Amino acid sequence: MAGLASPRRRLKITVAGKGGVGKTTISALIARELAAGGATTLAVDCDPNPTLGEELGVSSASLSRFTGDALRPANGTLELVREPDLVEIAANLQLLGGPPSETPLSDAVARGIAGVLIADRFDFTITDLGPGPELTRVAVGGVLNPADWCFVLTDGTRVAESTAERVEGACRARQVPWTRVLNRRGEPVEVAAALATEISRNPR
Repeated sequence: MAGLASPRRRLKITVAGKGGVGKTTISALIARELAAGGATTLAVDCDPNPTLGEELGVSSASLSRFTGDALRPANGTLELVREPDLVEIAANLQLLGGPPSETPLSDAVARGIAGVLIADRFDFTITDLGPGPELTRVAVGGVLNPADWCFVLTDGTRVAESTAERVEGACRARQVPWTRVLNRRGEPVEVAAALATEISRNPR
């Protein structure tokens, strides 16, 4: 996307909400928009059912697995034992994803942590969280995935709105700023473009 303002600092974004509201599609579109505007961008699949690769044009099943064994404690936090394999999707855009596995949740968490540990190499890191508030509670703040900003997606249905409120509660508990985003069917490109512009022009 041409004409985006240059980012003033590194920014870590998470996309959360109920399953089926378009988190993965929106995450992929935002990442593409930011990268097309010239910002180095990392897309991270922190969903136990990894499909961010498919949204970006690659097969998740073909990606290298990254597990918790590649992390170790260090000075009250974690550090990488080995680098995650990143896939170059396009100019300025790389993906940290993984294949389905027999330990989907722990793999998703490991990818999320790795994304945070290498986030300072990129202008923007966009993390697609798994569905619901439970993963948000452990992933949106603290060592697992300290976000600078969380987009809480909803499609406007009662269940999605209820889930969004619970996700926002998790963000509030972790002191992570959030914005609720209505993603109506048929409008993901427009929604993502608006969010990418907001991210680029208003880093928090």
